[in-house]
Amino acid sequence: MKKIITCIGIRPDIIRLSQILKKLDTYFNNIIVDSGQHYDYNLNKIFYDQLNVRIPEYNLNIKSGTHATQVAKLMIEFEKVLIKEIPEFVIVLGDNNSSLGFALATSKLNIPLVHIEAGMRSKNWIMPEEKNRVVIDHLADMNICYLPEHRENLLREGLNPRRCWVVGNPIIEVVQAVKTSFQQDSPFYLVTCHRAENIEIKENLNKVLTFLSKLHQRKSVEIKFILMPKTKIMMEKYGFEFPEGVKPIPPQGFLEFLGMEKEAKLVLTDSGTVVEECAIFGTPCLTIRESTERIDLIALGVNSLTGMNVEQMLDAAELALSHKIEPVTHYGKNISDKICNILIGNSLNFSKNLER
Repeated sequence: MKKIITCIGIRPDIIRLSQILKKLDTYFNNIIVDSGQHYDYNLNKIFYDQLNVRIPEYNLNIKSGTHATQVAKLMIEFEKVLIKEIPEFVIVLGDNNSSLGFALATSKLNIPLVHIEAGMRSKNWIMPEEKNRVVIDHLADMNICYLPEHRENLLREGLNPRRCWVVGNPIIEVVQAVKTSFQQDSPFYLVTCHRAENIEIKENLNKVLTFLSKLHQRKSVEIKFILMPKTKIMMEKYGFEFPEGVKPIPPQGFLEFLGMEKEAKLVLTDSGTVVEECAIFGTPCLTIRESTERIDLIALGVNSLTGMNVEQMLDAAELALSHKIEPVTHYGKNISDKICNILIGNSLNFSKNLER
């Protein structure tokens, strides 16, 4: 069996890879490496437990820090693992700082790199995730895309078509494989807010809180706000408090949070994964950002991009609540099998001298 390494950067990576990892373990000598970027139990270990994902062979324990610090620490520690294990290829997913560090260290050692979730583009170069995903895609020897439009993005950027594959979105397999564990009879809205452009810019964080305050005044519906550690730090730094009707709650386990998404009357988020899960359930959802890489969901009418204008946010919420959302059907099926078929078949003819 080929020895490979599959990398886990942050909480969403555990979720998206949960079904893929089980297939990879069947057909490869698969070594799992967790960056340790998310290290609290509710942001890491609970997802392994609830999704029945085995514990990684390595945890690099990089924890929090500046972008440069995280990437640099990860490259140093991951290089040691690569030199020791000498895998045939390395799999990374997503666009977080850990994913970038994994990709850079792998590419520098001329080990073939596979990127799952390739080709997404928000066209917003200020977003650190946009920089990360572009760099990783261009370093990767094989790009695994969710949708045809993602592959088209890569081809427009000059990548070899033989390096780009479309398989569908693995989040659909994950949602279908689990049973949610949350119920509440009274209506509520659900909020997640963690991206740098929303919480590190004081004006933007204030706009989000103002919007939530006005939304509660209009609707008198409980608003549950998932308070991530970095968001809590920035709230305290700026001296902000949650407005009346907005209830901060700690990060939830995957099954609990998925149930909340399913039961919520409206979800407001800056997360890409959350909008996809809501689309699968048919839950009305707003993306609280200036740009998004999930443009397919906007085109299908299941998500709205609010921008950072409070009145525009309120209008978007009214629209989302005014009509029934049909669950998406374009994410495909058998995604894990497709990925394994591509990798087992050596479809790109991996080699250290691969023509770019």
